[in-house]
Amino acid sequence: MPLPDPKPDRIGSGPIVVLLHGVGATRRMWDGIAGLAERFELLSYDFPVDGGTFEIGDLADRLAAILTAAGVARAHIVGSSLGGMVAQCFAADFPERVDRLVLCDTTPALSEGMRDAFLAAGPMHAAMARADLMDLAEEIFAPTLVLCAEGADLATREGADFLARSISRGQLAFVPGTAADAVTERPDWIVRALLDFLGR
Repeated sequence: MPLPDPKPDRIGSGPIVVLLHGVGATRRMWDGIAGLAERFELLSYDFPVDGGTFEIGDLADRLAAILTAAGVARAHIVGSSLGGMVAQCFAADFPERVDRLVLCDTTPALSEGMRDAFLAAGPMHAAMARADLMDLAEEIFAPTLVLCAEGADLATREGADFLARSISRGQLAFVPGTAADAVTERPDWIVRALLDFLGR
């Protein structure tokens, strides 16, 4: 069954920045960086919480459909956790639609232990558990900022390092004073980082 395409929230004006939320969250996780709307138009929506089985690629295709329906040909893409996986897939599959890419607290594939736990935790978690995006990193050519919480577990740190090394125009930064979710723990730092990276 095709996933329904929601009408995204759009605030602000300027270059468009798409915000893709993390697993177990909603688009509200980005409320702390709403100040970016003074410089950019922020577009966000919720991933489906039901609707059967779907994969990361399905969510990337859904993003393409949502942008097309919204009249957006090209945008900056910012994704956290699950949203970061969708952003990786979207950037590899639709390179002409991505200006700059920001990947927060994400990885191309979960560790074995996390996969086992996520498979039984709902459709979004299961999609992450089944995903193996390792081969896509070399197909991402957009300038990419990889952000990782300073206190993240080893697997997440290794995933972030892999992305920054494997994406041709990738760079890595650790977000100070954060344990696992940089966007909600240090929105002030994230705003400054995004203003600097997306405003170039």
